[in-house]
Amino acid sequence: MQTLLRHLAVVGLISVLALLSGCETPPQRQVVYSGSSNRCEQCGVVSDVRQIQTQKGSSPLGMVIGGIAGGVIGNQFGGGSGKALTTVAGAVAGGAIGNQVGKNSGGPDVAWQVTVKLDDGRYATVTQAADPQVRPGDYVQIRNNLVYRL
Repeated sequence: MQTLLRHLAVVGLISVLALLSGCETPPQRQVVYSGSSNRCEQCGVVSDVRQIQTQKGSSPLGMVIGGIAGGVIGNQFGGGSGKALTTVAGAVAGGAIGNQVGKNSGGPDVAWQVTVKLDDGRYATVTQAADPQVRPGDYVQIRNNLVYRL
């Protein structure tokens, strides 16, 4: 019976240690640049990450399709020079309606706004569509207006 209790105690202790070791946060990586020519100009520590909503830009596709459809419908009315006038009026009206429909289709886009305290003390804010997969305290580099973890 005592042997069984000892085995259970050892297994329990190992289990607790394994669980606790999984809770440890990984150490922060530090990148050291020696010499002024190798200095990272756009490196720093993430101070804030926010998910924001941005307004979608209007696509010209809705305006083009609406203009064509409006022109075809306008061409069905009138005769002679009146037919050309109704075609143009239909194309303009269809383009305006198609543009508004294109603006209203879908919801707002989601983007991430990352604020980085650069190594030289300045702050930089980057807004990007792709999730940067970083959190405050991560050491990052800004390249091509995107944030990359180092």
